[in-house]
Amino acid sequence: MSVGVTARLTLCLIARNEETWLPGCLASVAGVADELVVVDTGSTDGTRQVARDAGALVLSRPWDDDFAAPRNLALDHAHGEWVLVLDADERLADGAGPAILAAMARGGFELGFLRFHNAAREEASPGAVVAGQERMGATYFLPRLMRRLPDLRFHGIVHESVTDWAAVHGNRFELLDADVVHLGYVKEAAGSLLKRDRNLALLERRMALEPDDVTARGYVAMERLQRGETAAAEAVAEAAWALVPRQPPHRSLRRLAVVRALAAVQRGAPEVALETLAVVEAREVPNPDFALLRGMAEEVTAFALPEGPAQAAALARALQAYQQARDLLREGRFLQVVLATAPLLEVRRGVALVAAGRCAEGASAFRAAERAGGGAEAAVGLAEAQARGGDPAEALRTLEPHLRERPEAWLVAALAAAGLGAAGDARLFLARATERAAGGWASPHHRALHRALRASLEGRA
Repeated sequence: MSVGVTARLTLCLIARNEETWLPGCLASVAGVADELVVVDTGSTDGTRQVARDAGALVLSRPWDDDFAAPRNLALDHAHGEWVLVLDADERLADGAGPAILAAMARGGFELGFLRFHNAAREEASPGAVVAGQERMGATYFLPRLMRRLPDLRFHGIVHESVTDWAAVHGNRFELLDADVVHLGYVKEAAGSLLKRDRNLALLERRMALEPDDVTARGYVAMERLQRGETAAAEAVAEAAWALVPRQPPHRSLRRLAVVRALAAVQRGAPEVALETLAVVEAREVPNPDFALLRGMAEEVTAFALPEGPAQAAALARALQAYQQARDLLREGRFLQVVLATAPLLEVRRGVALVAAGRCAEGASAFRAAERAGGGAEAAVGLAEAQARGGDPAEALRTLEPHLRERPEAWLVAALAAAGLGAAGDARLFLARATERAAGGWASPHHRALHRALRASLEGRA
């Protein structure tokens, strides 16, 4: 491996106790990177020796709660015209190396985004992950190839990035046809609470260090939401949203907007969600999260309206948004998604289709959600499609395994019983649904169904 001023591409990597993952990562860039620079942040295993054995320049920097600092130390010792950034649990897939080198030869950009695939198992083969057989979730792009200009620097003590640098240079970027496999995703997604607490503390410190930058606030809002701290998440998002007019055009509002729009949908304020999405969609590339949330906001609007043309129009807008989200997921040309999974998207499509009277199509969407891992929520939706579509007996059979765990299963059971003409059973099932959903219905759809069933059954009493 040639190292020094003749290097065309330098791999820059930071690591700590990565002797298991690191060999595979370094092997994947053989013949692609001319130079390897590894910054060790305090390993107690064989990480440094593994890197040296691969021909890397190994630097040490004690960990001090700052991810950008070791990234920038690696840049300080890189000689390549271009820099490739990977983590130890990531590998270039077959064909990625030639694609990267070809893009470098073409030029015309400073920042290259690589296509990432999260492995469903740590032991999965990269080929199977890229093919989709062993992949978890959709593919997405991350900025990992950058031209090594004199001012190239990472910014941010956590969730560090080079986006501010790229903006200075005209934000010239390219989405490359180059695949990276992330093998440690399952372990990382499960994540130890200790690690998540550490990152949250760093993010809150970054908020204090950068009071006018909404980046860290978006991450904090998302972390709070994922912990179930909905009120705290919404408070962070609302405070940060007031800073949006002061943000430069290149600064991402993606996470912040997702949290704010989702919170608005959940509290029944679709107009706030749609306003939020209009702002972020005017600034950023299309993302399945945005389209999904637009559909959900239109759903909330629809279920607040009486049956008629206005409701039908809102449902049509929801279905159009869900179709856009499906298309974006299929194309895979977007930055990371934090909300729009295939099961959730198909469940929401199913709900809107059934509400629009297209029960057979709705049943197909719910079955697709079941195949994608939608679980009990998809099954309950399928039962509603069956009950409304003229097969209430089959709906009850579909619901039976889920009555203990899902209060909305009793609600749909009441709908099916009513369809069978068993008004007494329907009232009993509705009472059980009401009792089990003592805190109220989270879904506007189920709130509307509960109101309609109660009015219908009370009218028959």
